Amino acid sequence: MSPLIKAFIVAIVLMSAPTWAATFKTLDGWIAGIDLDKLKPATLGHAFSAPASTRWIEFVKDSRGFRVDEATLAKNIEKRFDRWYSYGINFSGSDVTTLAPGLDFRHHIANAYLVGFVPYSNVDTWVAIYALALSKTYQLDSQQHGKLEIWQTSKESFYYPDGDCEDHAIALADWLIGLNLDARVVLGDANGGHAWVVLLQGSQTYLIESTDKGRAARAPIPLAMSLPGYHPRVMFNRDSYWVNTGTKYTVNYANNAWVKRSTYHHL
Repeated sequence: MSPLIKAFIVAIVLMSAPTWAATFKTLDGWIAGIDLDKLKPATLGHAFSAPASTRWIEFVKDSRGFRVDEATLAKNIEKRFDRWYSYGINFSGSDVTTLAPGLDFRHHIANAYLVGFVPYSNVDTWVAIYALALSKTYQLDSQQHGKLEIWQTSKESFYYPDGDCEDHAIALADWLIGLNLDARVVLGDANGGHAWVVLLQGSQTYLIESTDKGRAARAPIPLAMSLPGYHPRVMFNRDSYWVNTGTKYTVNYANNAWVKRSTYHHL
């Protein structure tokens, strides 16, 4: 190979590096300025150490500001139903939130699992996606905890090496929100009950399958319209909860069929 051709190839690689750099992990555990060995938080703290009465939702649709706290919701569920499952809380014929059991074996409002954990700030979207893919292994709750369903907070998801779909989605969405992006966790169906992340940017909605380790290393992030096999039911971020009142086959996560049902508050 001539020196001229070698130089030309190097120039192409350097110009295209921002596009495909996500497919490579250096030997010393660094990628795009992130130390993968330091993604894990030093300590967990206690995400739900405050009384459950200090976390509540306020209904925003035809409810005149009615509010209910987590302690009341959890008490009703844990006395009547299987403790190891998540439940949609219904008010006036529509879900207003989801309650799910955490590692403390108590039910918590879905938004509360987004605890504001941002491992690194000022990084590109693909960096967060790829870093999570490299640092967390997919494993069912029944295999990891011996329970039907256990949710991890975003911080717990980076602390523990294993987790299922909602653990991956919660961790990624919270990080992206911390990057000032409109990211949301979606609960629905994709060949069975599933959780994924959507990223709303202008008129476009991107769908991120946070458990797909192969796709995490590929760019660009696909548009939701290119993935009709995902059937969304509800979605949430740190402070809001939306219900899909349209068809389950929708690939539009920003139209009027999505109705905001509650806002989340905590002390």
